[in-house]
Amino acid sequence: MYKEKIGIIGGFGAYATLNFYKRILEVFKGEKEWDYPHIIMDNNFTMPSRTRALLFDESYEEIVEEIGASMKRMISLDVDYIVLVCGTAHCFLEDVYKLVPEAEKRVLDIINLLGMKLKEMGEKEALVVAAEGTLSRGLFERRLEQYGMACITPQEEDYGEIRYFIECVKRNEIDCNTAERFLTFLRGYGVTDIILGCTEFPVLVDYISGLEMGKEKEMEYRKYRFLDPMEITIDWLKNHMV
Repeated sequence: MYKEKIGIIGGFGAYATLNFYKRILEVFKGEKEWDYPHIIMDNNFTMPSRTRALLFDESYEEIVEEIGASMKRMISLDVDYIVLVCGTAHCFLEDVYKLVPEAEKRVLDIINLLGMKLKEMGEKEALVVAAEGTLSRGLFERRLEQYGMACITPQEEDYGEIRYFIECVKRNEIDCNTAERFLTFLRGYGVTDIILGCTEFPVLVDYISGLEMGKEKEMEYRKYRFLDPMEITIDWLKNHMV
């Protein structure tokens, strides 16, 4: 039985949150129900678009306040570790901590955890696929530079395609066409190491991994190495929780 509590702040993408929760259960799987850690989730669907806030300064302060309110709830419930299931939400953390400074020591910053893991792996370069607001702020490039990581970012003309992939996951409308378009998108960059900077992308990758493919297509897909901050976060929790 684990002594510590995990707090999940979701709703930024319900299916991304569901995927993260499912993977926690798989990694922490035990013989008895009480072998799982205590998990508390705040799935706030009503939060405005984080991307539009970053691109057009729409409802920026409201988002900061909403994330801060979720963190206050977690703290009031004595949560030890807080995970935001949204890469873009990390763009707001500096301002959130001004409202809720006591949250900073409890938040597992998925980008820092990713950076430490990539440095350990000796990784030097990867393509970042993330929401356009995150890309426009250079979040991953700035944060991962300190870990010796160079990030390749998609061209602006591909932002619409990235938005399509993210929205397919948010609406739970992934199909073979979505998978094919994603592989075509990756093929265009000629990079095999891919950082999944938006938490919708692990859902899409899971779907593609389960597809029946022809031998040639499967060989092409298997050459990609997907670097998932959420997977690294779950591994960190498994290795550090008491």
